[in-house]
Amino acid sequence: MIAPSPVSKWPVAVLAVCLLYALAAASIGWHHTVLDFLGFRQAQTALTVYFMVGQPPRLAYETPVVGPPWSIPFELPVYQWIVAAVVTFCDTPCVETGRAVGLLFFLLTLLPAYRLLAWLGFAPGHRLLALALFAVSPFYIFWSRTFLIESTALFFSLSYLAAALPFVRQPRAALALVTVLFGVVASTVKITTWFVFASMILLYLCHVGWSRLRGRGHWMECGRSALLALFVLGIPFLAGWRWTCFADEQKALNPIGRDLATHADVMRRWNYGTLEQRFTLKTWGAILAPAHYALGHGVVLALAVLAVCVARRHRRIVLSCLLVYPLAPLVFTNLYAFHEYYAYANNVLLLAVAALGVLALLERGGRYRLAGSLGLAGFLALAVWRHHEYYYPIQAKNCDELNAVGQAIQRATEPDDVLVILGCDWSSELPFSSRRRALSIPFWRNPRLENMPDYLAIAPPYRVGAVVIHTAWQPFERSAVESSIRDAGFEVRYYRVGDEYEVYAVRKGMRSARGPRIE
Repeated sequence: MIAPSPVSKWPVAVLAVCLLYALAAASIGWHHTVLDFLGFRQAQTALTVYFMVGQPPRLAYETPVVGPPWSIPFELPVYQWIVAAVVTFCDTPCVETGRAVGLLFFLLTLLPAYRLLAWLGFAPGHRLLALALFAVSPFYIFWSRTFLIESTALFFSLSYLAAALPFVRQPRAALALVTVLFGVVASTVKITTWFVFASMILLYLCHVGWSRLRGRGHWMECGRSALLALFVLGIPFLAGWRWTCFADEQKALNPIGRDLATHADVMRRWNYGTLEQRFTLKTWGAILAPAHYALGHGVVLALAVLAVCVARRHRRIVLSCLLVYPLAPLVFTNLYAFHEYYAYANNVLLLAVAALGVLALLERGGRYRLAGSLGLAGFLALAVWRHHEYYYPIQAKNCDELNAVGQAIQRATEPDDVLVILGCDWSSELPFSSRRRALSIPFWRNPRLENMPDYLAIAPPYRVGAVVIHTAWQPFERSAVESSIRDAGFEVRYYRVGDEYEVYAVRKGMRSARGPRIE
């Protein structure tokens, strides 16, 4: 049997079914809170968007969680700007809009992926089958519908790769502009994602340079490759570095924000981890776990590599993907070990290996074609099973425990009031749930009641409206909290919200009274 032609209908049908399935699976829990999984980071992005709505775009954008000044930028907020613009002009719900934009970028990623597969010489039908494997991946379905920048970063980074590889092979002015544009946006939106694809480009540059050196025997080819590397990799890297410098300058204006700068000890440990951490099975077990969720099962990768070896096709591409895959975890070890969503950047390489295994068998034809078809069907079945087994329970549960706390805070404060929060680290979950700015004292700052006067000393035009204590982490006595607030010159009214949160409404000159217990 021959390989699918450009007019073959069954690859189109497979992709269409996979896309419909992806949309249906992503829609589960669509109206739930952003606290379903790693709510700390989702709420941080959502809080940023909430305070962008109705405002002009700013590079020094606000994430009001560690007190004034409110700007502690991390990434160039392309995703956040888009979500805020849609909410502003279309008056759509913030959470659902964030999910829709993330899912849209996930679907848009199919475009540069298709272009890349075409450049690699795959038949149109086979390109669609490869995209179907990406579309049905449970890992990508779940994380694409979260309130995160991951799909945006992947879209720009994969577009960068799809433009850079042809440019390296045959430089052209128009392609140069597109490459640099996508590279700059990718590196400033999320430099850890850009790093994965920049590594792939660097590997290809080395391959092209070495091939030309062997073919022509002239060292000028090495110089040519070096100049291309400076252009294709250097400009985006400088853009990412300059954005990081700007972000650190803004963080330095905030007393707590200084600890969040890239050069600060807290962030260095959090981003890179330790040398010992890189050589422990526990670390690599956590890093490799998302691969199971992306592939459906880890055995898929082994079978895909075996299929490529048997079919003798695309071995260099598979080897390149496997070489690049661990580079980012080796550099940003702690981030990959603690945040599953960081694998959004490099799990796509493992999916590429799986797709190449299937395509290599289909291309060889004969009995191998049957094996490829069974491999394709098996991958799709495993993907559906994995999503139902692992991600469906997460999406189906609405983690709305903070809704009651947020509503109590809203009743006890004015919209422009600031919260002082103890016991929640520097999480944005409570500020976003209550739609309030906050000074949330990080655990590394050792929150203490003796420092309450400093916490409450928010300069005009802002004022503190409430002190919130997460008693599970900061079990302060109520009398001690009230005493520390009064000693700072505030009157206080006490609320108990559920079993883990205490809210103390505070005002200058407000008469002290005991508020109702709010369940």
